[in-house]
Amino acid sequence: MPKSLLQANALEYARLCGISLNLKTPLGHGNDGSVWKSSRQSAVKAFERQFNYLKELHCYQRLYENRVRLIQGHAIPQLMGSNDDLMVVEMQLVAPPFLLDFRKAYLDSAPEFSEEQMNDWEEQGQELFEGRWPDVRTIIWALKRYEIYYYDAKPGNIAFGDEDIL
Repeated sequence: MPKSLLQANALEYARLCGISLNLKTPLGHGNDGSVWKSSRQSAVKAFERQFNYLKELHCYQRLYENRVRLIQGHAIPQLMGSNDDLMVVEMQLVAPPFLLDFRKAYLDSAPEFSEEQMNDWEEQGQELFEGRWPDVRTIIWALKRYEIYYYDAKPGNIAFGDEDIL
């Protein structure tokens, strides 16, 4: 889906909700979608693929239904709205420490990764988070209580809030 279509879907969602989006400085963008800040201090995320949209939506819905606002002291954005036709979710803005971005999570059962894949994931996590990797593993383990299996651990998705402290 072209970036302009993602933006068009986000703008249509905003129009339907009576809000505006800051298009000049996106909060994020990648292969799977783009995110913009809204006039009601929320994040509006438009997805490229329905599969990823539905996974993220269902994770946020599950966390919302279970009244999960924090995981190991990390804020979880609360779902504020969604539109299946536009493949858009709106969520609360959160400040670090936070946990976000569930489009690559698995629901209900863990994926069957090989031992080599799991070792590579472990090594990558240790490189990305260094001494914080055990904390990240605890966050990932805590999500399993809700049958959410999270394997997209990176500093943009899991922030501790003290990264700039010397």
